[in-house]
Amino acid sequence: MAHPASLPTPVAPAAGAPARDDRPLHRAPAALLLALLAAVAYAVFAHGATDTPAETRVQLVLAATTLLTAAALATGRPGIRLDAPLVARLGVVALLAFAVWCGLSLLWSVAPDRTWTEINRAVAYALVAGLGLVVGTSVPRAIERVAVGWLLIAVAVGLYALGGKTVPGLNVPGLFDLNQTDTLARLRAPLQYWNALALVLVMAVPIAVRLATDRSRPMRVRIAAVLAVYLFILGLGMTYSRGGVLALGTATVVLVVLGGAGRLKSVLVLVVAAAAASGPLAVAFTRDGLTATGAPLGQRITDGRVLTLTIVVAGLALAAIARALIVLEPRVRWDPTRTRTVARASGIAAALLVVLLAMGAAGSVKGLPANVDESLRSFTVAAQDKQLDPSRLATTTSGNRWVWWKEAAGAFSDRPVGGWGAGSFRVTHLRYRTNTISVTQPHSVPLQFLAETGLVGLLLVYGGIGGLLWAAVARMRAMPGGRERELAVALLAAAAGWLAHGLYDWDWDIPGVTIPPLLFLGVLAASGGARRREGDRRPPHRVVVFVDPERDARLRPGALVGVAAVTLAVFAYAASAVLPAWSAGKADAAQEAIGGAQVTDDELRRAAAQADLAAKLDPLSVEPLLVSATIAQRRGRMLEARQALLEAVHRQPDSVRAWSQLGALALSLADRDGFRDAAARSLSLDPHNPVLRTLAARALLFQAPPGESATATGTPLPAAAAPVAPVTPGVAVAPGAPVTPVTPVTPVTPVTPVTPVTPVTPAAP
Repeated sequence: MAHPASLPTPVAPAAGAPARDDRPLHRAPAALLLALLAAVAYAVFAHGATDTPAETRVQLVLAATTLLTAAALATGRPGIRLDAPLVARLGVVALLAFAVWCGLSLLWSVAPDRTWTEINRAVAYALVAGLGLVVGTSVPRAIERVAVGWLLIAVAVGLYALGGKTVPGLNVPGLFDLNQTDTLARLRAPLQYWNALALVLVMAVPIAVRLATDRSRPMRVRIAAVLAVYLFILGLGMTYSRGGVLALGTATVVLVVLGGAGRLKSVLVLVVAAAAASGPLAVAFTRDGLTATGAPLGQRITDGRVLTLTIVVAGLALAAIARALIVLEPRVRWDPTRTRTVARASGIAAALLVVLLAMGAAGSVKGLPANVDESLRSFTVAAQDKQLDPSRLATTTSGNRWVWWKEAAGAFSDRPVGGWGAGSFRVTHLRYRTNTISVTQPHSVPLQFLAETGLVGLLLVYGGIGGLLWAAVARMRAMPGGRERELAVALLAAAAGWLAHGLYDWDWDIPGVTIPPLLFLGVLAASGGARRREGDRRPPHRVVVFVDPERDARLRPGALVGVAAVTLAVFAYAASAVLPAWSAGKADAAQEAIGGAQVTDDELRRAAAQADLAAKLDPLSVEPLLVSATIAQRRGRMLEARQALLEAVHRQPDSVRAWSQLGALALSLADRDGFRDAAARSLSLDPHNPVLRTLAARALLFQAPPGESATATGTPLPAAAAPVAPVTPGVAVAPGAPVTPVTPVTPVTPVTPVTPVTPVTPAAP
């Protein structure tokens, strides 16, 4: 700790002047900020970093950044320091504790390979929050720099996504391909999921609004910010995302409630931008080339040109209106009384609109109660959702979410404390579903935590996020009015939109949409860049970890031990991130090598070696073993295939794929008992799978062949030949529970077949 006399003395700002951080931006803090923004940009453009290679690369970048930051803190690198209140540091600790809890869930997880993935993901999120604290402390005007950096990333995302509608024929090999709507007209690129794209755009809207209403910025910047809001609303509309609309509404409420004098101006910017976007959206919702699935490229190009023209004309008109309003702004004085009057009038208008809508529903043929009942029923009933139709924005269906939420609630009710293991919903949902719809997440982050990690996991995650949010709000309230505070409100609004969207979707599994808000909260929760209000004498209640940049940078013994521990932990985490990805790559390569119709023996041998290496790299996954079994069957080595599948069901006793593939192999080997047991076990894990029901019925036929039926022999069959009792929906089968073998049927002496009669040879015509 540096001596207080050696630290620079802060200069108090003038009375009434906004606080401004005039510290120089050193090279190390700038590199840290750029590394985090680069990781965010890569995660967004790499399909949200939801697949193994992309997510692993992001995790390695975060691990390397953490190691370098820890070394810089220990050696007193100029500009790098950590200054955070206790509640913020406890929030990061809680997120790390959640990662540890995910690791403990390996002991009871029904999907251990997915649990390993969730451990790595949880550690990455905790690292982002911790690095955000360092950025918020070390980088001058960190809030503004992070906000503007994210805004630029979101603008690039919005332009890229919109290009799929406006210029679908534009393609630069090796750089980008805007022919993204060839199969699905609904915007989803570059994240490849429409709701994730909508959330990325929504989280940038509050920042653009704040820039547009900031009178201290140049006119060109403010007009550009208004056009950015216009771009984001266009993109949001073309994603057809109702969850995105919910997130935007939440962010807007936070922006207005916590905002300063520019509340009404913020609403005005949103209203004007939405009005300008209504014309282009009407074109995008009505042209066949922009809405039809699989429309020809020529038609999409033609309709895209019409849409482009409409967007440009509406954008130019919006820019002119924005310029006129900015010029008029100094002439209009909004005192508090007028602001309250407009706010009351807006509230009354909104209430009247709700009343009119209710009266319209009541005056319809069905009436208001019937309409409400129909809306509730459509939300709770499992049905085919109009995913690719713009009209879905006006529907009340849940997209089958209600069904998945009930499945997650059922899983939680059976294991309320620890859940079924992190990342296990794709396995447990098969036990609780009452239909044939397959899904990997319950499309609700809180319910996903409850089903997979229980109450403990839920409290740790939201406790950590809550601690960061508490510190962020406290810092925002302590900041004087000005540019930095308004952008702090914008980042809080973006984080609030993310939290609201998570109630309705699976955002935790998409690093491209979860890393940004955690970075926002970390930067906001830091204390280093904030100036306390004049007269605020409360003690800071924080611990400052930094050293005097002017002292010798030699490591002290305690710092050396800390750096060594951090280094070991980071390298262990990097290995944990690399091994599953390496294994998955080898297994995919082996599967691809045997995909052709003509495969040589050498190719099969090399593929078998790759699959074997993949199985060793990831001792929790069954995928390499399933590939090994397939290769062994192609090579005619049935016993090797059987051994691989037995190892697979040993690794994951709850893997339906492993059991069903083992049953298919037993059937080909005429192993009646093995086929019967595997079919019964598969059906117990996925009782509503029609294919598995067929296999179980076939196993019963093998147990009691038609020639040995009661009709053929005249003798009743033993009780052991009765059908297997079906699994009650909603009742879980204990993981790893042994399958009770069916008592073999006592062989019955078959009836001597009648000697066939020699047919008479027909006479030649």
